[in-house]
Parts: sequence; C-alpha cells; structure tokens
Amino acid sequence: MISGPIEDLRTSPAIASVPKVAPSVKLTCGVAMCTCNAGVFLQPQLDSIARQSRAPAHIVVCDDRSDDGTWERLQAWAVQMEGMGRTRVSLIRNEERLGVRRNFEQAIRSLETDVIFLADQDDIWANTKVAELMECLETTPSILLVHTDAVLIDGEGKDLGKSLFEALRLSPHEQALVSGKRFFEVYCRRNLVTGTTAAFRRELLELALPFPDGWIHDEWLAACAAAQGTVAMLPDRLTQYRQHGANVIGIPVSTISRLVTHARRVVNTPRDQYLRYKLARLEALHQRLESSSVPIPTDRLALLEEAQSHFLRRIAFRKSLGPRLVSVMRESRAHGYHRFADGFAGMVRDLIQV
Repeated sequence: MISGPIEDLRTSPAIASVPKVAPSVKLTCGVAMCTCNAGVFLQPQLDSIARQSRAPAHIVVCDDRSDDGTWERLQAWAVQMEGMGRTRVSLIRNEERLGVRRNFEQAIRSLETDVIFLADQDDIWANTKVAELMECLETTPSILLVHTDAVLIDGEGKDLGKSLFEALRLSPHEQALVSGKRFFEVYCRRNLVTGTTAAFRRELLELALPFPDGWIHDEWLAACAAAQGTVAMLPDRLTQYRQHGANVIGIPVSTISRLVTHARRVVNTPRDQYLRYKLARLEALHQRLESSSVPIPTDRLALLEEAQSHFLRRIAFRKSLGPRLVSVMRESRAHGYHRFADGFAGMVRDLIQV
C-alpha cells in the first residue's frame, strides 16, 4: 500500500494552470469526511490527512453506523490528532444510516471554516494537497470551487496506470470550455468533479444547501459553483483515488469496462424513464437557481433552459421509426445531443429504444 508522497505522479501537462496573484488574506480550512465500514482502507487515509504540510483547522467525521471497528479507530485517531495540537477533530456517529449524500451534507454543515475539503474514507492525499489547493483559492479570489486530477489505485494501493481525468475521458473540447470560462456548459452536462479532489468556498453553501434528491453531493456542488461563479480544473494529481469492489461510486478504468457499464445502463433503463430522470435533475437545478437570492448570470439560466428543452423534445419523439429518425437527425443538427447529453450514444438510445 502506498503511504508516502505522490509528487512524481502529480502533474499532467494537458490542462493549463490558473493564473495567480499575491494572496491578500489567509483563509481557514476544514475537512468534511464520511465513513461507513471503511475497513482496512481507513488508516492510510487518516494518516495522509494527518501528514498535511498545512494542517486544516477543523476536521468533522460523520460515521454512518459502522459496525466493523471503524468508529473505534476514528476515536483513537481523534485523540492522536488532538494531541498534536494542530487540528480540532469532531466525530459524529449517526443513530440511523443517512446514506452518502445526507451524511456529507451533515458533515459540511458542521464546519464553519472559510474553505471546505471533502474526504472519502478510502483514498490517500498527497502531503501538500491542502496547501496547494488553499494557495489556489487564496491567490485567485474569483474561484468558488477547485478540483484536480487524481491517480487511480487498486485495493492494494497499486497504480492502475490511468488518471481520473483519463478514465472520465475528459476531452480537449471540455478543457477548452472550462479554460474559456464556459464551465457551466460542461458541469451542467456531466460531472467531472470527484469530491475527494475538490475544495470550495463557504459562500457556495448559500446556494447549494440542502442537497436535493437525484443528485450526488459532489456533482451538485460542481453544478451550483459553475452556475454561480468560477470553477478551476487543475492537472495536479494530489489524491490517490482508490478503486475497489466496495466503492459507492467507482470509475470504469478500461475502455471495455466503460462500454459494458454504459451498455448495461442503456439496456436496463427504459428510455422514457432515463430522459425524465435527466429532466427532473435539470428542473431541480433550475428551481434552485431561480428561487435563491444568490445572483445567477442570465446566460447560465438560458443554457439550463435550453438543456431542459432538449430533453422535453426527446421525450416527445414519436414511437414509429420514420418520424423518430427525422426527429433524431433534427436534434443532432441542432447539436443538442453533444451540448446537453452523451453525444452519439444518446442518438443510438433514441433510435433503438421506443
């Protein structure tokens, strides 16, 4: 198992760095961590957080009724951390299991720091992770949320030979959109933010809380941040993101596994159900943006309305093949599939599923 720094694996040249200015204020930072039967993967993660070159001011760990000794290990670790005198640690044990989204919401609400990091129970942080992301936020006040690439490792801590962005098939077009400050167009279409690689300013919570049903906590935070302000995507690989059989949310590493996963999703999910699910998510986001007192740029609201219209049109496609083919080609020429859905795969879904 890898337990030391991962400096030699940290950077990919694919994405430009964010311009920086001299820091004007030193921000406080905290870590919101959730656990549930973490097993053998917990200690390396706890150790990596304890080794940070810049210590977080406060760590909140919410345990979702673990019954494998995780809670006892957390208690012992908290005593050690308090003894070091660098970081305050708060442990919360749920009386009933909340699930990942609600548990993270609870942990986040328990922090009062300027910046919040999200931590899974089974990853490993580079020693400089907190320091580097805090430098990004302190030197670039316009950034609301920052996230990075990561090294993918297996259950034994071995490098899987592919980075997180590579596994997500981050395209040059998506990188260009983010660099060109069209980040809402990217994060509204699909999630590229893995919570364990991210840090965000407290101001985001006014819009983002509470987390709605149908959204994972990290993708919701990313969408809200992209709607409200600026999101920074950095090439640094400051996290070893563990892939194993017990992942709540895993990443298909190989092309074959990705295609198989997608094919199963298409086969097992009725087309109408899938489209209405996607539309409901967009409607929830639209409702939040319009009802919030946080000012949202009009162009982002307009883009969200276009995305909703795309899915409404697809839901209304006729069942007979001829008219449906005409509708699919019309939607393709309007670039709807590539702007708001999963491109060619969406076209195929609309053609083969009634």
